[in-house]
Amino acid sequence: MKEFILFLLGLNLALGFVRIFRGPSVVDSMLASLLLGTGGTSLILALYKFTGQAFLLNLALGFALLAGVVGVAFAIIMLRDAD
Repeated sequence: MKEFILFLLGLNLALGFVRIFRGPSVVDSMLASLLLGTGGTSLILALYKFTGQAFLLNLALGFALLAGVVGVAFAIIMLRDAD
């Protein structure tokens, strides 16, 4: 069961990378990168659950924080360019 969960999360990340590089617009690529942030966080948390290694918890926290910062930075840039 845990292999299946890790496979689905990995597939989610792979499809997100495809969307980033083939996205029709910058907004699509940015939304895909935000998806990678949450998908990567969930993959790392699943690995933490299955292995119990504590550093994975800190790594997942860093991924989640970075995804939030990137989303806010993208919104600021898009609002600046709209003016």
